[in-house]
Amino acid sequence: MQKMITAGLAALTLLGLAFAAPAQAQKPDAASSPVSLPLVAEDAEVKKLQEETLKLEKQLQAKPKDARLKLRVAEQNYVTGNKMMLSGKLMPRVKYSGALKYFRRTLALDPGHKKAAAEKKTIEDIYRSMGRPVPQ
Repeated sequence: MQKMITAGLAALTLLGLAFAAPAQAQKPDAASSPVSLPLVAEDAEVKKLQEETLKLEKQLQAKPKDARLKLRVAEQNYVTGNKMMLSGKLMPRVKYSGALKYFRRTLALDPGHKKAAAEKKTIEDIYRSMGRPVPQ
């Protein structure tokens, strides 16, 4: 009986660690660095959008003064973040923190992007309402 209780406590501890908020890392400069998230294999549509976003980000790195490309990359980041946020195949801790990064990148490239600003605020408000730190 005691072994079962010990095993149960160990499992709960590991589960808690898996869902714990990651340590606060130094916040990268969103304006100069593209979103660097692992590709999400659990949702093929999100993974495809992430790959397209990465390609456009690389093009923007090669031509940082191309205003048209900059807006295109901003919109692609928004589309990727939105698809990630609405995905039914991803765990909430993956999709919301990931979408938040894409929305931040969108706003770094296009500060006037109203949809990205609204979605970013929604996610941040949800984290705050749960008493959780907003992911960086």
